[in-house]
Amino acid sequence: MKSIAYALAVGALLATSVPVTGATQTILLGDTEFAMEVVADPDSRRQGLMGHESLPFGSGMLFDFPINTRPAIWMHNMVISLDLVFVAADGRIAHVFPEVPPCADLPCAVYQAAEPLRWVFELPAGSVDKLGLRVGDNLDLSVLPATPPPN
Repeated sequence: MKSIAYALAVGALLATSVPVTGATQTILLGDTEFAMEVVADPDSRRQGLMGHESLPFGSGMLFDFPINTRPAIWMHNMVISLDLVFVAADGRIAHVFPEVPPCADLPCAVYQAAEPLRWVFELPAGSVDKLGLRVGDNLDLSVLPATPPPN
């Protein structure tokens, strides 16, 4: 009986400290709400939006990276172009890669942060310009988990 109680307690603790992969979170970008699918584990981040044939404006994917990660994104096996927005833990936009094309054949370009960052937003191509997002802008990410995922 003690082991069941212990397992339930550990499960409850993990559920509150680790973000649920694939959960949708609404984030305000510019003056527009975006429904972002949050991915925080290695397999989900690796899969990303591969295979998606469309991504409507107002939606996207939000990658949550562990501490000291220099996120790197490539577009291998993608069929749509994306805007990539690399964001620090404090919400500061550090890098913007607009209109990144898909890549069918290796080698593919890699879009990487120059320093460790917490977040990468994958948005429909053209969103950055439409929203007026720029390097140095600050996003309100207070609705997101305060603690990064484990390595």
